[in-house]
Amino acid sequence: DLPLVAVQSATVRPGADPVGTGSGAAGGVLALSSASQRAVSVRTGAFGHVATEAAWAASAMGVRWNATAAFQQAANDFAFTNEAGAAPVREQRINNDERRAVISGGLIAARTQWNLLVSTGERGMVGPANVRAFDNDRSMTTRTMLRGQTTWGTTVLTSGVRHFALRYRDPARPALDAQARAWAGDVEWRGAAWHGMWRVGTGADGLTGTGALSQRRARGFAAWGWQRATSGTAGRVPRLDLDIGVRADAVERNGVQPTANAGLAWRARGAQGGSSVVLLARGAQAVRVPTLYDLYFSSPQRLFVRALRAERVTLDANAGAQGAWQRGDRRLTGELLLVARDTRDAIVWFPGNFGWSPANVGRERLRGTESRVELTTPAITLSAWHTRYASTLRSGLLTIPTPYVPLHSGAVQALWRFGAHTLSANVRHQGRRPFTAGPRDPRFELPSVTLTDVAWARRQRVAQVEALVSLTIDNVTGVRWQSVRGFPMPGRGWSAALTLQPRT
Repeated sequence: DLPLVAVQSATVRPGADPVGTGSGAAGGVLALSSASQRAVSVRTGAFGHVATEAAWAASAMGVRWNATAAFQQAANDFAFTNEAGAAPVREQRINNDERRAVISGGLIAARTQWNLLVSTGERGMVGPANVRAFDNDRSMTTRTMLRGQTTWGTTVLTSGVRHFALRYRDPARPALDAQARAWAGDVEWRGAAWHGMWRVGTGADGLTGTGALSQRRARGFAAWGWQRATSGTAGRVPRLDLDIGVRADAVERNGVQPTANAGLAWRARGAQGGSSVVLLARGAQAVRVPTLYDLYFSSPQRLFVRALRAERVTLDANAGAQGAWQRGDRRLTGELLLVARDTRDAIVWFPGNFGWSPANVGRERLRGTESRVELTTPAITLSAWHTRYASTLRSGLLTIPTPYVPLHSGAVQALWRFGAHTLSANVRHQGRRPFTAGPRDPRFELPSVTLTDVAWARRQRVAQVEALVSLTIDNVTGVRWQSVRGFPMPGRGWSAALTLQPRT
């Protein structure tokens, strides 16, 4: 829902950190930072896509104010070959449209900051390619989020509330019509003590809906973490960073769930900011008890509700090395990690059933590697990443590969800057993916797919306005593929955008 003009940057932090980022952040965190700018952007493209966004920011009374608004719609109808029957048939994807409107605002003062986000959307709930019975179904959603943070003495108080409303309509079968409302609220207090950082918090969430659907749950937690960094003169001798933490979550009907984490990074060579080699290792545990808001409304086609147990990550570990080489304005960085994750009562989605309901499985086990490399010069940026995951589920005596997790995936990106122009290309690959909850069998796997996107952009200053014009071609080779079995994706597409921003 967040308008793109509202985002300044995104940061990825792999691995669980129940003290620093929350116990539910198993596998890693994507952190977004807000932009403070004035800009207007319009975009149009294939499949009837039209979007407009605007951002405003100003300072007054010692407060930084910002606001954004966005509206987008798309028909998303496209031709595809339906191969589910006895013979391939050329058909048209219909009732695949969507529209969404979003407004957001915030303020940043010396001791407090607040953010508000409100969105409303409607979309057609197109079914699998071989099921046309639901082609007239519609889903309408409304989301509201308010979150704030205030400094209180030497501590920080954070609070937030979220509300979600859903309406689902099936004109052909009114008995399937559904509506529901969910809310979630939380408050957290943190500070420094006992040579470390402490956190305590509490919250509650609830859900009401069609029929007798009504659920409510309370929760709370306490955590403490310690971090120590040692370095020599001017930071040019080996440096050691160490952190440890413990946390306990108490969730209604789930009991008390303790977790712990520890991390170590040793700069074996070089200084921070220049050429260096860093060896690192991290191990953590996590408990994922999604609020009813998160769990039941991840998909707008939410018709069935099932009770789930808390997901317990007994091990989330990684170990490896990071390296950097720099000469003048050229910099090469790389990273190689061995990763391992074991989860009890894992909450796993099995696409393909009408309700798209998540389910607990006995145990999930993942072993693999994650690697990346990037070369940056004044004119060119080249980057690549690769993952190899062997992921399995165990339920009773049966061990099966996790559905839709490819053994190999990766991407290569190139960016070339010359004058006011920028050219870029992104090639991404997904290996074969099993789509059934059963033993590995090539007959029940989606084929591997490689997709290529290219883009051109030009930045031009005119009077007191800076204009950015861009043209993007997605899936240049027109590959016909499926992200989920039975749900075809469009082939080649394009978009053109114009962004205007006052010069500073």
